[in-house]
Amino acid sequence: MGYKVPGAAMDRVSLLWRLRRRARRGVLCMALFCMTMAVLYTLCAENSVPVTDAIFGVRARTRAQPRAHSIVKVLRGAGGSKPMYVDPQKLPGVIPGDPQKPIPVLSSLNYSMEARQKQQHPEGKEKERHGLLAWLLGRPLRRALETILGGRRRADAASQNADDFFVAKGVIWNDEMSSSMLGKRLKKVVQNYQAMNKYGVAFSNSEGGKRRQKLSGPQLLCQLKMMVKITTLTPEMEPFSKFPWASLLPAKPLMSALGPFKTCAVVSSAGSLRNSGLGKEIDAHDAVVRFNAAPTLGFEKDVGSKTTVRLINSQVMASEDHHFLSSSLYSSGALVAWDPAPFSSDLNEWYNRTDYPIFKQYQRYRRLHPQQLFYILHPSMEWQLWERLQDNMAEPIQKNPPSSGLLGTVLMMSLCDVVHIYEFLPSRRKTELCHYYQNFKDAACTMGAYHPLLYEKNLVKRMNQGSDKDIYNHGRVTLPGFNTFDCTQPSNSSTWK
Repeated sequence: MGYKVPGAAMDRVSLLWRLRRRARRGVLCMALFCMTMAVLYTLCAENSVPVTDAIFGVRARTRAQPRAHSIVKVLRGAGGSKPMYVDPQKLPGVIPGDPQKPIPVLSSLNYSMEARQKQQHPEGKEKERHGLLAWLLGRPLRRALETILGGRRRADAASQNADDFFVAKGVIWNDEMSSSMLGKRLKKVVQNYQAMNKYGVAFSNSEGGKRRQKLSGPQLLCQLKMMVKITTLTPEMEPFSKFPWASLLPAKPLMSALGPFKTCAVVSSAGSLRNSGLGKEIDAHDAVVRFNAAPTLGFEKDVGSKTTVRLINSQVMASEDHHFLSSSLYSSGALVAWDPAPFSSDLNEWYNRTDYPIFKQYQRYRRLHPQQLFYILHPSMEWQLWERLQDNMAEPIQKNPPSSGLLGTVLMMSLCDVVHIYEFLPSRRKTELCHYYQNFKDAACTMGAYHPLLYEKNLVKRMNQGSDKDIYNHGRVTLPGFNTFDCTQPSNSSTWK
């Protein structure tokens, strides 16, 4: 007669057995999950697709991006809170157009018509490069996986075609670039800015975009010298002379306090400065101008460490993200700030209609750093320069002020004998990476969205006194200082080179 296990003990054995079985199943499921994630991660890495996009889809991430008209930050100060709308151009993946219909341009394929034709009619098939796992998979399965993971191969190929337009086989920026060569999204952005006309631009040539005749480089230089006046605010100017804080403004204009310099470097913030190795060359100049929040620490090999002038826009001054009042980034060299004003306004109107609270931030910074030179550009300069741009282009340009890069270039041409501009025109290192110190990509950073960048590059290319080889290899443009040529002699203005 066999031994009988008591009921209570049988229940305990049965329960223990069930727990062990569930534990084994759990371990097995976890192992399968880990293996699946490892394979997925490998596939995503080979196709440059974020794992989250592969799991949840790109649309989920795109939907989560902020709308341009709903982004609000508050600048908190002693006088309470003032709503401040962040420039949507600075937001990842969003370029503004109609505020009610923001236009996303994340990973947009903004390439030229020539590139599109090459893509539609390829001359030959190039051998595709894949990772080890993709090589082990069959072609149909590999294609299916690439489709599931966002079609990145096709996007990469299109982006490569866009790059080829500028730098393949030594080709550099064409000074006849036009909006017809933009992708659909950027073209729509430009059209929207034309319609918005936020600053009330009224310019006869802007409607028809009719150019009298294409001026030579020396003629353009003389036009800039005679028609764009570099002026900074001083205490005696109205309405500032009535304010107690007017004493914080420099008594002498910038042109009297800085320079003259023999050689100057204008260092853009372009992503193509990465791995350029231009740091020593840049620092060898007598003066170096940098822009907005572009750092040097950690990037000295590529961008140098010297800072003589830092040109900043009012948004950087007001944004909490840039820590303008507390960051040591802004304490090197002289500061020059600017803010867009209405096209035909005087200083009184501009003072009450600034884009961002430039004067409030200026006062705060000056009280914290009373010894540092800090100037504010007269807003008339922005629109004088814009008029020269529009007058020399064959089509209407964006009715928004020029970029900090072009403003800084003309500023340094007034202070220096020779100006070298780095990566304003893209070199062979051209990339859609917006800034060398960030990992955000967008073709708008090269072609322009808010600012008329495309046309600015056209103008600079026409005035370049260096070689195309310098642009291709080093991204270096050479411009003469205004004091090095005489525009009063007709022969000089037409034949100087």
